[in-house]
Amino acid sequence: MMPSGPAVTTLRSVVAYLASVVRGAGIAYTVVQVVTWHSFYTATPWRLAGPVLAVAWGAAATLSLRRDWPSPALACLDSAVYVALALGGSGCVPPAVRDEASSWLVISMSGQLMIPAWYAPGILFWLLALMSATAYWAGAMLHPVTSSRTLTAATIVLIVLGVVHAYGRRQLYRRAAAADAALRESDQAASKQYAILRATIERREHERLLHDTVLNTLTALARPSRAGLANAVNRCRQDVDLIEDALADPNDLATAAKRRSGDLLGEMRAAVADMRARGLRVHAGIDDGQAPAIPAPVALAISSAAREALSNVAAHAGTGEAWVRVRLTAPGRDGEAPQGAEVTVRDEGAGFDRARVDHARLGLRRSIAERVADCGGRASVWSRPGNGTVVHLSWPAVSGLSPGAADAGPRDDHELAAESLPW
Repeated sequence: MMPSGPAVTTLRSVVAYLASVVRGAGIAYTVVQVVTWHSFYTATPWRLAGPVLAVAWGAAATLSLRRDWPSPALACLDSAVYVALALGGSGCVPPAVRDEASSWLVISMSGQLMIPAWYAPGILFWLLALMSATAYWAGAMLHPVTSSRTLTAATIVLIVLGVVHAYGRRQLYRRAAAADAALRESDQAASKQYAILRATIERREHERLLHDTVLNTLTALARPSRAGLANAVNRCRQDVDLIEDALADPNDLATAAKRRSGDLLGEMRAAVADMRARGLRVHAGIDDGQAPAIPAPVALAISSAAREALSNVAAHAGTGEAWVRVRLTAPGRDGEAPQGAEVTVRDEGAGFDRARVDHARLGLRRSIAERVADCGGRASVWSRPGNGTVVHLSWPAVSGLSPGAADAGPRDDHELAAESLPW
């Protein structure tokens, strides 16, 4: 049995369509020949039985082919009808064309050969093709023949057509099966690559989670803090909630109901409130207007990156003050700006030299830059010793810039001003 696949299925559908077209052409040719030799048929009306049967069965087969390709059983039945027609239908062909390949009987049988050739098993097709040619020869010999040479030529035409169809079937089915096998291999390879990519993304996200929760909390506990024990306990509880949410079963409906939504403004307000509770003075500029909905993974990635940027301000900037601006853009019309989101975190602290930052550190690289890039956005960081730091997050990524361009190095004051920051 021929294996099923996209290429094989398409090939069989195309052949069924072509077979229906050939059958339709055979019906039209039969009608034209009957009209042309109307005197032969009007002289003895029973002679119309052959052409009428050929037209009626051909029309039924054409309608069936338009719906779907035939089964092997239907292909055998179709061949049986034409074998019977060949045995008894020669008397319904005008004597002048009875032994020629241009008779409606030979044309009808030639078009019918496509069905068993493409839809019957190989050995069965050869048996049916041989039976059709033999039945045509035997049926023609039952009546006076004008030329045995032309009768032989017509019989050979039927055999040659069968050989051509069998060769075409073998070659095209082989190529289609090879294409399906290549497609299956590609699909398996893509599935493996997807599994590797998914595992890599999950590992990277776990690294970010550990950095943003446990590592940051332990670092804060190791330093003197004015917030005291209550703040440390609160941070530990928040870390536990985040880790439990990350490690929970994604198919658990109860857990999914508790997960964060795609409300970036709400996520940012929660992050600002959390950092204020930790003692950082955060000046937030968050639009309260009609904000467009953005995908939940994007909102989570951007808010987590912004939270990490604020944590860096509290831990490394040497200042207790930061500014946050959040702006969402609705889908534009007629070339206007597309739907997107922008978050900027700024401080006026000590700043740092980007060239001296260890690339193995997870903060800027994993928790900010790669996290935003993974959701199709872009993160850029500007900093200079003594002049503070600006972290700009945008989604989708700015046209013409790669998502991973966040670590391209410090920018000059002119490039920073081009972001139109209000401070």
